[in-house]
Amino acid sequence: MSTETNHHHHHLHLPFVHHHHHHVHWENPIEFLMTCIGFAVGLGNVWRFPFLCFQNGGSAFVIAFVIMLVLIGLPLFFLELTISQFSKCGPLKVWKISPLFRGLGLSSVILTMFVCLYYNVIICYCLVYLVSSFVPKLPWISCDNWWNTDACFIPSENSTLIADHFDSPSKQFFYKFVLEMSDGIDNPIGMNWKLVCSLFVCWMLAFLSLYKGIQSLGKVSYVTAIFPYIMLFALIIRGVTLPGSMKGIIYYIGSVDLSKLLSVKTWIDAASQVYFCLSIAQGGLITLGKHNKFNYNHQRTSFFVVILDGLTGLIAGLAVFSVLGFMSEKTGVEVKDLAVGGPGLSFIVYPEALSLMPFPWIWCIFFFLMMITIGFGSLLSLAECVLDSLIFYFKIQKKVNKTIFRFVACMLFFLFGCSMTTKGGYYLLSLIESYTAVFPVIIFATFEAIALCWCYGTKRINEDIKLMLNFELNAFWKLCFNFCTPVLAIIIGIITLSSNTEVTLGSYRYPYWAHLIGWAIIVINIGPLVKYAVCEIYQSQVLKELYKLTQPSDDWKPVFDAKKPEENAQNEINNTTQVMSDTNENGRINSAYELTEKF
Repeated sequence: MSTETNHHHHHLHLPFVHHHHHHVHWENPIEFLMTCIGFAVGLGNVWRFPFLCFQNGGSAFVIAFVIMLVLIGLPLFFLELTISQFSKCGPLKVWKISPLFRGLGLSSVILTMFVCLYYNVIICYCLVYLVSSFVPKLPWISCDNWWNTDACFIPSENSTLIADHFDSPSKQFFYKFVLEMSDGIDNPIGMNWKLVCSLFVCWMLAFLSLYKGIQSLGKVSYVTAIFPYIMLFALIIRGVTLPGSMKGIIYYIGSVDLSKLLSVKTWIDAASQVYFCLSIAQGGLITLGKHNKFNYNHQRTSFFVVILDGLTGLIAGLAVFSVLGFMSEKTGVEVKDLAVGGPGLSFIVYPEALSLMPFPWIWCIFFFLMMITIGFGSLLSLAECVLDSLIFYFKIQKKVNKTIFRFVACMLFFLFGCSMTTKGGYYLLSLIESYTAVFPVIIFATFEAIALCWCYGTKRINEDIKLMLNFELNAFWKLCFNFCTPVLAIIIGIITLSSNTEVTLGSYRYPYWAHLIGWAIIVINIGPLVKYAVCEIYQSQVLKELYKLTQPSDDWKPVFDAKKPEENAQNEINNTTQVMSDTNENGRINSAYELTEKF
């Protein structure tokens, strides 16, 4: 690009750039990078990815995941940063870019609120475990604690058959001590005070990390981005050197079942994992991107964060499965029976596996510190998205007021979160997670892909990138924006909508009213999207035009038969004058008029 046109561009847009001096910028680009890494790498990388891998044919799933990461994840990640950096708008305002989708902003902020609510409860479980790890003898390795029942049973080489009817001590520790779990969502019984205190600590930590917005978030992000990797590598090196570790790793990634690539489920799992693990369509990236300087090269960052994020899932799988292989060797339970997804992995299977190692408490402290920092990295950016958007929404100007508002909001989050610290709270947590994490995220991502790739369009994106970064979009981006990303997003959206399965928790089936709560959550999430779309369509007067199209057109009128001359001439004249006045209006000559000319 010649320097001349470049100068021209800068002169053209200088007035716009000057307006934005009151915007808070990241203190340096590294802080933004660290925050992005902390945000993108979440608990899902640790407990969801390895499990999905194991479920969907080992390396076959990795292939599907990488394809989805490159064709959907990377482009949407890049686009969210582009539009926010370009416009310095947060999620509530940025959809000026395509007003029909204006509701996406509010919808994604509401979604993020729900995610914050339950995400921090999961982190507070980790905190309870972390504190328990400092006890001289780990509480989840024996059956002689006050919470254990007769069903508690320590598996060993020769006793795997009986284990069906019995619980391992780590399972009882999670359900009976940490959760004090009741028999159903309709039976909350009372508060679980350990979790209430733990949750309070977590929200206080969140407030202290966010009280100055991105200025304090940027500092905390060094810890939440770097520390988990140190822990993770320590766990891998420990895991791989254990006897039997290869058995687990072969289960995880060694098996290549390519037939799984023909199954739709593999691709849906891969795509939804991409959305979650990059936190796409949740408003967080837009909140982070708006604090960048106009000329910051976010293309490099996008590539780096997305690749790192994909790798983290793979790496975490090594840490998880090497230890599961070791445990399988020790207890004689098959790896496939040990591999569970979600919280069960982090809170039941993995702690138990760690407890079999020499110096188990050190590894438990490492693991739960890692879980807490990984969780916080994501939680803080999600919470910042909500707080930042609300501060914008309520037009809070003064610094003091902003800090007070942030504190009040964190405390409100804590109070609402307490609904999940009752003895039936885990049922509620799973319910909220199931109804927010899949359905709305995929719908928002689909609409976002359509809005940015097709409505806003590659040509405009190209212009914006030229202005910001001084180079053109490459062929890969153009291919994705024009075709791959929106088409794939739409296909995934349609399949997800049509494959409607009942939400359960293990073998527990929720009562009818609980599903109504779930659907209410979905309606609250998607409501603004629909509402604003309808409003925008209505205001644009499209409906008025459509209504006009349903009414008769202007040249609709009666046409009379030509009559015989001997009939009453007077009649004829009356008719003619009537018809003539009609035809003059419409500028068209009528057959009856021609007829009278002949007289």
